[in-house]
Amino acid sequence: MRAPLGLLLFALVAQTATASAQTWSPEQQEIWRLEDQQWKMSAAKDLTWIETMVHPNISFWEVDFPAPQNKASLSRWNKYGSTIGTVLEQEIFPISVTITSNVAVAQYRYRVASENYKKERETVTGRYTDVFMKEGGRWLFITWAGGDDPKKQ
Repeated sequence: MRAPLGLLLFALVAQTATASAQTWSPEQQEIWRLEDQQWKMSAAKDLTWIETMVHPNISFWEVDFPAPQNKASLSRWNKYGSTIGTVLEQEIFPISVTITSNVAVAQYRYRVASENYKKERETVTGRYTDVFMKEGGRWLFITWAGGDDPKKQ
């Protein structure tokens, strides 16, 4: 039995990304740990990540929003989102982490299985580019762009 070509390519990208992550510098690994921590906190509906990991001047744009958002909007929509669904499983796949001075850029793909309040389940994939700024010795999210891949029709 042959696996679909898309599945094989996805597995190859995930394996290559994971292998390259193993050769990252300590600072690149620190950025990836922050990414992992944020995703875990969000899945657990622990919204304290917004106050502890996000810069006050954040401006970000996700694919399902009509315009860039600020920190107040991030907080409002995450509070709402935490009431209407639950993450059942998730995985993030690193592509790259680039650091220059006090700016870090992390690019990755993800896969999330979730269940909404109607008990309907869905699995989505997507991508993000996240930008961090180091301020006061701490890396903070300053912007990101991305979101779910378009749904197949």
